[in-house]
Amino acid sequence: MKSMLESYLTLEQTALLAATLAAQTRASGSLEAPLVARTLVERGCRNVLDVGTGEGSFLLEVAGRVPRARFLGIEHNAFAVRRAEARLRRSPRRNVRFETAFFDGAFARTRHDAVLTRYTLQHSSRPEGFLRAVFQRLERGGTFIALESVESGMDCHVPDPVWQEYRTALLAVHEKIGSDADIGKALGGMLRRTGFRQVRVEFVITSPATVGFERFRAVVLTTAALAHTLFPALLRRRLLARMETWLRDRTGIERRDPYVVTALASATRP
Repeated sequence: MKSMLESYLTLEQTALLAATLAAQTRASGSLEAPLVARTLVERGCRNVLDVGTGEGSFLLEVAGRVPRARFLGIEHNAFAVRRAEARLRRSPRRNVRFETAFFDGAFARTRHDAVLTRYTLQHSSRPEGFLRAVFQRLERGGTFIALESVESGMDCHVPDPVWQEYRTALLAVHEKIGSDADIGKALGGMLRRTGFRQVRVEFVITSPATVGFERFRAVVLTTAALAHTLFPALLRRRLLARMETWLRDRTGIERRDPYVVTALASATRP
């Protein structure tokens, strides 16, 4: 069965998701993009395919750091691609283009020297099948880079009941939409089983201490608002209101230092 995000979203849902992804780029992406760019440069990647590019903000951040590479971002949601193209017009990059496409058997068999995904595998109903398809579209020696959630790793330096309730609600939302909230923990083993080698996995912590209070607050609020809009019975209005109040206490938030965890994996096709 397809997960919710493998299906078509409405225009309103796409707009909410786009706002969340853009906030994630400003927050977590400020840590992740330099790491992704470093890997692409170290391995001499020049032809990069981004699968599930969304509204394009993260790809544009990476592309700006690797000007000698060419980037193609594909996304099956045409509404999201229009947003990505509008973003590209506002911040032109000659090495980036976007395309509406499914990454399935009908997608072009052109091989790339790097494939990138961000929060894509967690929504795949057949993640190892997806990885085998990626493997087939890589040149020998090509690099695959994946960024995925580790939602159960969310915590606080100082334990807090509001943050714990939020984590519980997010895990329930992931289950409802058919996505794997903790797939980041499994990336190493999946990559190895599907033929990849030189597998490396590291974890990125996004918190007020690592990205700044304002960026952290924005990404938490947009994510919570998206979850509430999609599934109000799982992330209730009462919790959303508590979080809005909770996040106004900058001193308290910086003392507790709540965080979310992302797994960053890279591997090569032998």
